[in-house]
Amino acid sequence: MDLVHADLLPGRPAVTPTALEQALHAGMGPEAGGCEVLVSEDGTILGVVSYAVHAGDNTGMLRWLHCVEDEQHLAEMLVTHTLARLGRRTVHAYAEQTVLAPAGLPVCNRPGTRRALEACGFSATDRSRYLHHRLDTLSPRLYGIADLVQHPGGGWQLYLRERDGTLIGEARVSAPVDGTVVLEWLTLAPECRHLGHALLGKCLANLADRGIHHVTTCLDAPDDRPDHEAALHLHQATGFTMVDQLHTYTRCP
Repeated sequence: MDLVHADLLPGRPAVTPTALEQALHAGMGPEAGGCEVLVSEDGTILGVVSYAVHAGDNTGMLRWLHCVEDEQHLAEMLVTHTLARLGRRTVHAYAEQTVLAPAGLPVCNRPGTRRALEACGFSATDRSRYLHHRLDTLSPRLYGIADLVQHPGGGWQLYLRERDGTLIGEARVSAPVDGTVVLEWLTLAPECRHLGHALLGKCLANLADRGIHHVTTCLDAPDDRPDHEAALHLHQATGFTMVDQLHTYTRCP
């Protein structure tokens, strides 16, 4: 738990024993998979790694890894051990979202793990930008016409409207955990794109008025999203701070 918490990004809720239990057992299939702990001779826990084999294409997955971050050799030991367990196959690292973190390794906050993956032959793909906003900094509140409803799949759906009831935008956020949510997407009617700043502000104000203190979101990397810079500017102008870049990794046999 201490190792996991030491690597939490701003705006992420504290990891509960239940969440850790889910992370420990996720991805363990009949072919291969598991979660293994690196300990010292005196029994001190130094690191932990979770891995699995994807049933669809038989590729390996290094799902998540935590260790003392400034001890690169510990991360290298865990990565090397995982590669030996997975055998001769293509291996992807940090390619999927888990209950502990979004997909992608935060390369600025996790330099030891990044260097360990590179030393073991993994190549990186810039996946997204991780942004965070503390809503308790919002003052004064922005009020607008918005409907917030529970989504059948979990989380909230926010509908933003003109005063005559015309729908001009929608947003989707995850179910709140300890006063934190993830802004999963925001879409605007084509004729209202110039109102993006105001609409995102309304979305955040509505969340703040419902007791939400932290919002995080991940924006696709520039190569995957041509309007990345505009989206990044929109979020930053509304109070989001870019915390890190999230990279996924691949190692071919």
